[in-house]
Amino acid sequence: MMEEKAKQLLQKYLNGEANAAEIKQVEDWYAQLDNTNNKVSEERKTVLREKLSANIQSAISEKQIKKHFFSRYPILKIAAAVLIIMSASFLVGRLNEQTFSATSQIVTTTQPGERKKITLNDGSEIILEPSSKISYPSKFNGNIREIELAEGEAFFTIAHDEKHPFHVQLASDLAVKVLGTSFRIKTYQASQNIEVLVATGKVAVQRGDKVLGLLTKNQSLRYSTQTEQASRSSTKDTTPVTIEFNGTSLQGVIQQLEYVYNIEIILKDKALSTLKTTATFNSTQKPEEILDILCSLHHIKYSTTENHKIFKIHK
Repeated sequence: MMEEKAKQLLQKYLNGEANAAEIKQVEDWYAQLDNTNNKVSEERKTVLREKLSANIQSAISEKQIKKHFFSRYPILKIAAAVLIIMSASFLVGRLNEQTFSATSQIVTTTQPGERKKITLNDGSEIILEPSSKISYPSKFNGNIREIELAEGEAFFTIAHDEKHPFHVQLASDLAVKVLGTSFRIKTYQASQNIEVLVATGKVAVQRGDKVLGLLTKNQSLRYSTQTEQASRSSTKDTTPVTIEFNGTSLQGVIQQLEYVYNIEIILKDKALSTLKTTATFNSTQKPEEILDILCSLHHIKYSTTENHKIFKIHK
């Protein structure tokens, strides 16, 4: 059944206007819930039931459903029906992308003149600037790490994780999506602009399904909530980020530098990949400076192209 028709049927069910056949259809959907154990975990069913239950209770209150109807169809049963009506195939198909979590949401705010440092459970760090508000889960579940910056300004240093993209939800249906990088977001309700400034790595800014821009180091995007237009530019207004290696293999060092600086580093001799590095650098340093030091430490050499976008490490 199409989602819109399912919603219409549910509304009839809630209003007590469904006929016997329609009531049976809803109850059959409900019965199917217990037959989807191989697709939907009990923990997630519980979370979804609780979320839907709150919405349905509100709807029941507004519609003033008759007492005998409510007693016949308990709220949990209706909530479960809603879950099925959302379409089992649609729901199960998206469950792996859902950010529904049994863990609690944490809301952090700052007062004027106050700054806070937040460390997420994946190791990512956020510096929340004054007069700002952010919400995030106590623990990330699922394939997407998602938080919301509701107001203000924050600088994000995101732990790299290719299997779990990081999403920052903003106003005007905007979202910033990354794998692991550092960037600043400014989104004040009093302003007509939302700004994203990238310090390291690569960031995608989207509105709905439309990509407004792919940004790399020292690039920024400004989105006007009034005109709904986005503009890109270069910027030097970025926060320095520490690049730290603690016994990291040379292969791991290369991967991180490639991501931070949006460059390509080719290791000519694979035997060098296991060399260990312990050092601390800063994103304000050029990649050539860092490679000079690394190669000096390991008694190896590197060469680069004229535009300094491709580097080759060799003995």
